[in-house]
Parts: sequence; structure tokens; C-alpha cells
Amino acid sequence: MLIRRTDGTMRLVTILACIRQFIVREGRDPPGTGPGEVCSLLIDTFAGDSGEEGEHEEPGSAEAIRTACRRMQGAETKGDLLRVIAGEVAAFDLRDLEAMNARFERKVAHLPEGYRDRLLSSVREEITGAHHRLLLLSRNGGGRELDDPPAPALGAYAAMVAEACAVKALEKDPKHLYLKYLLSAFTMFVVEEPAHPVGTPFPGGQIVDEWEGTYLCPVRDMADDVAFALCPYCPAIQSTEPTYPEMRARRRERRRQESLANYWTNYKG
Repeated sequence: MLIRRTDGTMRLVTILACIRQFIVREGRDPPGTGPGEVCSLLIDTFAGDSGEEGEHEEPGSAEAIRTACRRMQGAETKGDLLRVIAGEVAAFDLRDLEAMNARFERKVAHLPEGYRDRLLSSVREEITGAHHRLLLLSRNGGGRELDDPPAPALGAYAAMVAEACAVKALEKDPKHLYLKYLLSAFTMFVVEEPAHPVGTPFPGGQIVDEWEGTYLCPVRDMADDVAFALCPYCPAIQSTEPTYPEMRARRRERRRQESLANYWTNYKG
């Protein structure tokens, strides 16, 4: 297990070098930080989870997580999965969410204020926003879409979560890492949205975006080999062109021109 983690870290260094070349926009990097540092926090689950606490897990907690992950694997519908996740999340309280947000705030406190605030807003949505939506949906119920089966990747995701928490338990209590994975499971497999919300800013200016019902990520394929990352299970696809915010206007204009060209090509008047 520890060897795998070391290999994963080595792969991460290589992957982040590729990410730097892909997403850095000249003159747009937040001063005082490199893109690799921030991308690591967003992509590498362990990088974002490691904190000041040094407690070890309580005996049996890793096994309890593994049992819950098997229940997630057995979910036949999104509704079944929602009930499993909601039951597990009920063991946490708002202090746990606040601790997760506060830990990330400490890690990015040195970043330039404008970029830091946008990043923190996305992370709060990823944690607190997902928790709020989870509670509402589990209490009030949803539509017929909850009768649909979850994405096939759920089985592999649940197995990864069990393994990741077992490895984390060798260092410290894995509860906050587990909570992060639970909230991401809700986001990715119940409501089928990206693990990182639309608008999450990467260094260099690109963002997680949405276009015509498809979620786009500038680094999706580059993170597939990072151990215990969310990216391989995320419904976002790798963008084929830059996802700077201004690209939305360009895509709209391109669609308009295509519609006009199609109209005149097929006009029979």
C-alpha cells in the first residue's frame, strides 16, 4: 500500500508538469504560487486532506468504512445510493464541514486575494453546498431520476474509497477524507455533476465549465493515474479547447454562425 502511494506521488509530479504546460496562461498566474501547488490540492485527494491533526483512527473505523462502501456498490438505483450516503453522512455534523473548509483555507492563505476567494468559493460549494443539497434531497425526495441506476463507475469508486481510507488510517483518523468522498459520491453519482463545481478556477485562468449539457474540465485526462483521485470517476470530460470564461461567448457566437449557415444551406424558399 505504501509503495503504491509512493508511485502515485511520483506520477503526480509528472502529471503536474504536464498540467503546468497545458493550463498556464502567460501573465495570468497568481503571483507567489505555481500552478502545481494549487492543482495538487484540487486533484490529489491526499494532498488536500493532510492536516495538522495527528490522531489515529479508532479501532474498526476503516473496516466500518469498507462495509459501507460495499453497500454503496450494491446500490441498484440512485435512490438506494442516496440512502446509503445520507445514512453515513448523518454521523458527521457542521463542525466537520467547518473543519474541512478551515483546513483548506489555511492551505491557500498565502495565495493572492482575488484568486484565493474564487477558489475558496468553489471549495465551499463542493463541501457545504453538496452537504446541503444532500440533506434536502434525502429529506424531500426527488423525481423519477432517482429510480435510474447509478453510473457503472460507482463500483470502482467505492472500492477506491475503501482502500484510500484504509491507507489514510495508517496516518490519522480518515473521517474527514471519508466525508469528502461521500459528498463527492453524491455529487458525481446521484446528481451526476463534476466533483469540482462548474467555475472552479485552475491556475492560469481555465475553469471547470458546462456547455450544452456537457461538463468540461481542462485537466481531466491528465489526472487519471493519481492515486485515490476523484478525476477518473467524474462525469466531466476532457475539454478539447481552452476553458477560459470568455470562451463561453466565443462558443455561443460559433453556434450562432453555424445556425445561420445551416439555415441558408437548407432554405427552400
